[in-house]
Amino acid sequence: MKHKRRRARRRKSQGRPAGELAGIFEAMMQQLTLLGHTLPKSAVSFTPQQLKILFTLDFFGEPTPMSKLSSRLGVTPGTLTRTAAGLLRKGYLERRRSPDDERVVKVSLSRAGHRIVSQIKKYRQEFFRELCENLKPSDRRKLIESHRYILETYRHILQAKKGSVS
Repeated sequence: MKHKRRRARRRKSQGRPAGELAGIFEAMMQQLTLLGHTLPKSAVSFTPQQLKILFTLDFFGEPTPMSKLSSRLGVTPGTLTRTAAGLLRKGYLERRRSPDDERVVKVSLSRAGHRIVSQIKKYRQEFFRELCENLKPSDRRKLIESHRYILETYRHILQAKKGSVS
């Protein structure tokens, strides 16, 4: 009985940092929204899932098998197919069968897809430029360093996950 209580207390204490981090993250995202960090008018019709597809394909930089993309996004191939269909219809994606294996379908950004991703990136760049202009240089440096630390932490966690899967 004592062991169960100890384990329960340990789980509860380990949950506090996770809950605090989740709360900070949610509040940070809400504050960005309130500051006006939204999409440019040219991109408001995209769903969050469609934006993930566009930016993931931009990150990969080459035609990507649908199976790899669905795995990376953490969705089923069927869900990806339905979500990507809208982007294909609107001309933001190109779809081709692999010349090596007809069963493999690869998708990539079309010219219009590259253009919309570029517009969103420029819009975000301008948003953060304005945000940084309103900060003291020391606060600007702290903000950049803290975000760089968060990014590196996520990269290390991802790398460790990949290593443990192998």
